[in-house]
Amino acid sequence: MLQPHWNQNFTWDHRADIVVLGYGYAGAATAIYARDAGVEKVIILEKALHFGGYSILSGGVVLGGTDYEGMLRYFKALCAGRTPDEVIEAQVEGLTKVHDYVRELCAINGAKFEVVGKPGASGSGELIWEKVSASCYPLPGGESLTSGLITELPGFDGYPWLMSPYPGGLLMKVLEDNVNRRGVVARFSTPAREILTDENGLVCGVKATDPAGREIFVRASQAVIIASGGFESNEWMKLQYCEAKPIYSIGPSSNTGDGILMAQKLGAALWHMWHIHGSYGFKFPECPSAFRIILGGFRLPKRKLPWILVDKIKGQRFMNEFHPAPQDTMHRPLEYFEPDLQDFPRIPAWMIFDERGRKMGPIAKPLAVSAEDSYDWSPDNNKEIEKGWISKAASIDELAQIMGVNSKNLRQTIDTWNQSCQGGEDHDFGRLPGTMVPISRPPYYAVKVWPVVTNTQGGPEHNAKQQVVDAFSRPIPRLYAVGECGSFYGHLYQLSGNISECVISGKIAGECAAQEVKL
Repeated sequence: MLQPHWNQNFTWDHRADIVVLGYGYAGAATAIYARDAGVEKVIILEKALHFGGYSILSGGVVLGGTDYEGMLRYFKALCAGRTPDEVIEAQVEGLTKVHDYVRELCAINGAKFEVVGKPGASGSGELIWEKVSASCYPLPGGESLTSGLITELPGFDGYPWLMSPYPGGLLMKVLEDNVNRRGVVARFSTPAREILTDENGLVCGVKATDPAGREIFVRASQAVIIASGGFESNEWMKLQYCEAKPIYSIGPSSNTGDGILMAQKLGAALWHMWHIHGSYGFKFPECPSAFRIILGGFRLPKRKLPWILVDKIKGQRFMNEFHPAPQDTMHRPLEYFEPDLQDFPRIPAWMIFDERGRKMGPIAKPLAVSAEDSYDWSPDNNKEIEKGWISKAASIDELAQIMGVNSKNLRQTIDTWNQSCQGGEDHDFGRLPGTMVPISRPPYYAVKVWPVVTNTQGGPEHNAKQQVVDAFSRPIPRLYAVGECGSFYGHLYQLSGNISECVISGKIAGECAAQEVKL
C-alpha cells in the first residue's frame, strides 16, 4: 500500500502531541479531553475562517438518558445491524453520562444546562419543548431518551458571523471557552492535505496549507484525530455514495470530505456512506446553499403543515410530507428512479399550497456561517413570490400549466387531499390529522423542492476506541476519527444524536490517544 511517508528533506513547522483536524463540536471535545487526559500540546487545524463547521448551525440539543439497556435496544434498532455492537455499546454508555459532561464544561463560563424534553418547532420555526421522550422513532427503548440544552449563557450575544435561529452557538461558546482555557492552539484557514506516516507506518503528522497558501508540516508525536465532518459539499462523492441526483447542501462549502479521503489514502475502510441526515428543501441559482423547509427537528402531532408534494411528471402526491423524523428521512421518497423514464420523477418535486398556507409563516429558514451567504426569508413568503422563486396562479389549471403537469391529474390530487382533510384521515400516506391543511383558497402557489442534506453520516470505519480501522478491521496506528466523520449511525438517525456523539466520541478518542507512546 502506497502511503505518504515522512520525508527527511523537510522540517516540521509546528509540533504537537495530538493534531486534531476540524474545529466543530467533535474537534473541540477531542482537544478538551485529550488535554484533560494529560496530553501536553494539542493543535487544531481548521479549514474554514471560523470554528463551528456544521455543528454551530444545529439546535445544540444534547441527547442523553439513564436507562442503558433501553437505549441500547433503541440504538441497535436504528443501526439495523450495520454497526458492531461494541461501538454502539460505547456510545450508549456515553449517553448515560453526557449530560454530566456538558454540565461540567458549562462551569467554565456560567452557562446553564437543563434537561428540557423533546425539541419541536412553533409555526414561526422557533424551538419549543415538550416534556416527553426525545425519541423520534416508535422503537422499543426510545422512551428512555431525554434532551438537554444550554438555556442561558450570561454575557454572550452570539457570534456576529453566524446566521441561525437555533441555539447551537451556545454549546459552541462553551466548548470554545474550554478549548482556550486549556491552552489548545487553533489555526484557522489551514486545511489539512495529507496525513503522514513514518518509515514504520505509524501516523506521525500532517501536511497542511497555511492562510498564505504555503505548504506546512505539523508533527503529531502521539496521534492524528480526524474531526472534519462529512462530504456535504463534495459533488463527486455525493454522486458516488448517494442515490439521489442532485442532492444539495444546506451548510457551508468547507465540508468536502477531506478527512475521509485522507483516511482512505492510509487504507481506511468506509462505512455508512449512503446514510445522510436530510430532508427536502429549496435551491435557487442566486444562493450558494440550499434552504431546508422550516419544521424544526422533531414532528409535533398538531404542527400544521400547509403544503403537499407532487411529482414533476404526473402532478400526483407520493409521500407523507411530515415523516416521524422530518430532518432525517424525508428526502428518501424523492430518490425513486423510474427505469422507463431514465429519470427521477420526483427530483425536483413540486410543493403546493394556497393563500391560507402562504399566510401561515415562512416555508424556509436559511442558515449560514457567513454574512455573505445569508438570506432573510420573508415572514409571509411574499418577497420570494416577487423574486419568482415561488410561482403564483389564480386557479389550479393555471398552476398545472406553470408546473408542466396534467391539469386533470393535479385537480384530482388536490380534491383527494381536501377530502382527506375534511375527513381527518390521510388514507394514501398516513399523515397525522393534526398536521393536515386543505388547499382550497386561491391564489395557489408552487415551488420546486429538492433532496437536501444537513450532514452525511458516512466516513472511515472506527472501533469502540474511535480508532480508524482498515478493510480487515485492524486499527491504523495512531489514527482516530470522531463525530460525523464516520458516525456510528448505520440506518436511521436519532435527531440531535450527532451532537452527543461529538462529545462522547471526542472524549473516547482524546483519552485513548493520550495513551499512545510518544514517537
